[in-house]
Amino acid sequence: MTVAGDIGSRSGSAVTILMGTFNGARFLEEQLLSIERQSYQNWHLVVSDDGSTDRTPHILAEFKSKVGAHRVTIRSGSAKGFARNYLGLACDETIPGNFFAFGDQDDIWESDKLARAVEWLTTVSPSVPALYCSRTRLIDETGKGVGLSRLFIGRPTFANALVQSIAGGNTMVFNQATRQLIRLCGVTDAPTHDWLVYLLVTATDGVVKYDRYPTVRYRLHAANVIGNPPWSQRFDMLLKSG
Repeated sequence: MTVAGDIGSRSGSAVTILMGTFNGARFLEEQLLSIERQSYQNWHLVVSDDGSTDRTPHILAEFKSKVGAHRVTIRSGSAKGFARNYLGLACDETIPGNFFAFGDQDDIWESDKLARAVEWLTTVSPSVPALYCSRTRLIDETGKGVGLSRLFIGRPTFANALVQSIAGGNTMVFNQATRQLIRLCGVTDAPTHDWLVYLLVTATDGVVKYDRYPTVRYRLHAANVIGNPPWSQRFDMLLKSG
């Protein structure tokens, strides 16, 4: 396990990327490449694999060798579903970092995703729970753009969080104060980790930044389990299909 001193040795605040994987070999390399190409380079990737039987472990090992063992930690997940896998990462106090980002195995990050998040997060007092999230650009299995996620125009509040999740976990970056809230809640059987985080931050007078700029290309494909769109978007899709 990389120690806090190792992560914090580069300039700027360290961002620890928390990624859950499961049989994601088909698209994983593109996602890892987009992380490698971030303009904000003070990041460390911690991957929890839930028992992949495809080439996912090999791809992760190759990426670790490519960018350096000090930048990637790979471990085994609980094999109890994607929400528990992500919550397990967020609750693990042995994983250091100034800020934390959820990352999914089949998306593509825009090169300025972390930079935009860190720029805003550093304006918030470390004692205040802070959550950055954004809109997404929708792409198909080939990477072709097919539209944008629903634009959220309201003010992020706890009342809103009770009925709607405004952004997917794949766009979220948060500070230590938010992480402590997640740890207090623990690894629960929440349907999704992202909606839970939104609820926790807004319920404790934290601050939420919803960026209308799409920082993630979210891939729509038949095997989507981790990185589903926000619940509001899923409900819209259900209504349209009915």
